[in-house]
Amino acid sequence: QTGTGKTHTMEGNLDHDEQRGIIPRAAQSIFHHLGNPRNKYVESTVTAQYLEIYNEELADLLVDPTARESKLQIVEDTAKRGKGVFVQNLSEKTVQTPEDVLQLMKLAQERRQIGETKMNKASSRSHCLFTLKVHAKKVVDATGAVMECMGKLHMVDLAGSEAAKTAGNEDVKVERERKNINQSLL
Repeated sequence: QTGTGKTHTMEGNLDHDEQRGIIPRAAQSIFHHLGNPRNKYVESTVTAQYLEIYNEELADLLVDPTARESKLQIVEDTAKRGKGVFVQNLSEKTVQTPEDVLQLMKLAQERRQIGETKMNKASSRSHCLFTLKVHAKKVVDATGAVMECMGKLHMVDLAGSEAAKTAGNEDVKVERERKNINQSLL
């Protein structure tokens, strides 16, 4: 449903600490954990990706739309130690602080598809997937043995959607967009 606060919950107000959403808070928590000396991390790398799905099309929100060279596509790497399902050609930006994540989010906000609906003047018209990948090494015992850890955190912001009877749109393009919003998830 449009206007229910999905984007605000995920992003919040990026300019005010106490009003930030799940994505910036998760980034803050990850960097706090990695930086805590009690956790004994000796090395870590964090990267971010931001994928938009709009009208069945994939877009990289971290790359300037005018500079996009390769079309994004969903592929499956079925090799024994392969990547599984992933988006080919999606950029990955290294982030070293929570502030780096905020800057990427602000950049992506400028590029995201929004539009006015009967129910919401600035409705997200696309689904977005923000991913943080962490690769870290930590000391695990008194001998100095090191364990390598990897993880991904996917955070999804779904597009605003309206039922046909409340959408009030006679425009063919807008009606196509409304129908594709949920179709994009399949």
